[in-house]
Amino acid sequence: MLLDAPSCAAVERLDVAFFAPWIGPLLTARPGSSSGGAETQILMLARGLAARGLRVGLVVFADPRLELPTSVDGVTVVAIPASSARVALVRTSARVLRVCGTLWKLPSPVLVQRIAGPETGLLALLSKLRRRRFIYSSANIVDFDYATLRTGRVKVWLFHLGVRLADAIVVQTPEQIELCERRFGRTPTMIKSLAEPAEPRRSTPEAFLWVGRTDWYKHPEGYLALARALPEARFWMVAMPMDQGGRQRVEELESEARTLANLELLEARPRAELTALIEAAVAVVNTSDYEGMPNVFLEGWARGVPALALSHDPDDVIEREGLGGFAAGSQERLAALARDLWERRGEQAELAERCRAYVVRDHSIDAVVERWLDVLRLTARAQVAGGE
Repeated sequence: MLLDAPSCAAVERLDVAFFAPWIGPLLTARPGSSSGGAETQILMLARGLAARGLRVGLVVFADPRLELPTSVDGVTVVAIPASSARVALVRTSARVLRVCGTLWKLPSPVLVQRIAGPETGLLALLSKLRRRRFIYSSANIVDFDYATLRTGRVKVWLFHLGVRLADAIVVQTPEQIELCERRFGRTPTMIKSLAEPAEPRRSTPEAFLWVGRTDWYKHPEGYLALARALPEARFWMVAMPMDQGGRQRVEELESEARTLANLELLEARPRAELTALIEAAVAVVNTSDYEGMPNVFLEGWARGVPALALSHDPDDVIEREGLGGFAAGSQERLAALARDLWERRGEQAELAERCRAYVVRDHSIDAVVERWLDVLRLTARAQVAGGE
């Protein structure tokens, strides 16, 4: 039947569920994963809550190419059945109905969504009907100017409806607080992103690193321009496609990369395998027009690796805390900052210590999870492993 969600039938009552439809590749460590920083944050938060004894679920789209686990580190995985329909309209309609059926049966009093989309309105309405708390968590500043994604009026209206109906809104930075108040007339709760603890890197940095999806606003071509401007430096790039258009863009990047002897376009890989590249990076480079708080920045800072941003410094943290360099939209400035980091790549001890200290102070799992417990109106059922 179209509305069957057999994965819900076996799920015992949850304390909180996260709607994370595209997180599947991250749960299976599938090569070429298109799951991004938002999904990574959801998984880390879910694990952190589960470690405190809460019953946590992840609601995920089933994919015949993936073997989804039933649980990950104590977090229950609830699969939304896939549709085998060949006609796009039928397939989309089936997916919407199956989302509704799964969420209606979901045994959780709280539902959280982190990634913007028209689904936000649907989730909010379903939550109201089920008398379930719905929390929207922003992953990017563009959430507050969603129309710039060019998704159509109906989709924009559905997203705005969901945010306005949400019982609580969570943002990452003071910058996002102001944007939320201005756009939606609501005061959100600020909870910073999570950074898992990591050991400081021990070796001398080898190359600059760009990691991201091939979305138009991430401007990977800006990274190629940086590589052209610094022929003496080495550059690594991991570009992950989201769809057919993204795969075509990767092919274009491969063609361009072959003209640059100092640039290696590496295959997409599971998040766990990216850490070796991050640890060896001179700096993690971001060329996006806008971001929330890039997860790859946090993973770099946790290891003492600085950040280098072209157009967006989240809440001015890179400049304010001295965590790398910000080019304020200038390719020439980006090249100058990168050249300085490359020439001093063996002398980053003080910079690395600032990066690590910032992450420990503002993005530790303990501090972030405690803030989320308040927003979720939940109480930890047990102490963290190793506690009393």
